[in-house]
Amino acid sequence: MPLSTSEVLEAISRCNSTGGQKGRFWVLDPVDGTLGFVRGDQYAVALALIEDGEPVLGVLGCPNYPMKKEWLNYQNGYREILSRLTSASTEKSWDKGCVIYAKRGSGRAWMQPLVHKGKKFVWPNSARQIKVSTIDNPALATFCEPVEKANTSHSFTAGLAHSVGLRNQPLRVYSMVKYAAIARGDAEIMMKFARAGYKEKIWDHAAGVVIIQEAGGVVTDAGGHPLCFSKGMYLEGLDRGIIVCSGAKLHEKIIKAVDASWNSSSL
Repeated sequence: MPLSTSEVLEAISRCNSTGGQKGRFWVLDPVDGTLGFVRGDQYAVALALIEDGEPVLGVLGCPNYPMKKEWLNYQNGYREILSRLTSASTEKSWDKGCVIYAKRGSGRAWMQPLVHKGKKFVWPNSARQIKVSTIDNPALATFCEPVEKANTSHSFTAGLAHSVGLRNQPLRVYSMVKYAAIARGDAEIMMKFARAGYKEKIWDHAAGVVIIQEAGGVVTDAGGHPLCFSKGMYLEGLDRGIIVCSGAKLHEKIIKAVDASWNSSSL
């Protein structure tokens, strides 16, 4: 039986967990990447289950995420892609949208495409396992970062990229689609260093952390510590920033570069 508007609002009002190291609660971000959504670019619907302070289930719905990796290379995002689709036949053959999910401890992450060659897939018969990239040479790696400068320091990440030998242009993407890109093997590194005063929220990372880890990647703060989801709505105690990598070798290089560069930064 469908819920009424008042019943939905009442249910939402009950979502008042203060977190903690014990108990279970859901974390939902219905539109992660609001600017991306408004601009017709990348955004995600993110859902995670937290148990005893640890994310144990993560789901990312990415309606605009292209199935072909090469479409991600356009620096002006989704609108540039649309401008290049000059014929109806080309547009119909361009597949986009997926749901990516993982359960902690399973050692597997899955992707369910939403559309293929104009036909909708039947859930979950078309899901396939995804893995992080095997690239560990910085010169071949691609790194992701937020689009908006208010959420991260592009100059600092550019310096880090240069110091570890990253040569590809950064992939600037709205929302937790960045986590999806690394889990699917479309990129190898994500770096986020928020400016002073900004506090990371658990719903911006919980689902992505589970998916990356089960796809074979590494997620820590810039000190190499696991992200803490047990202290309420914020990632309290975060050491400088967040580092996500497809493998331990790249992760170690980024951590060392942060330590070497941090004192000279303005963050």
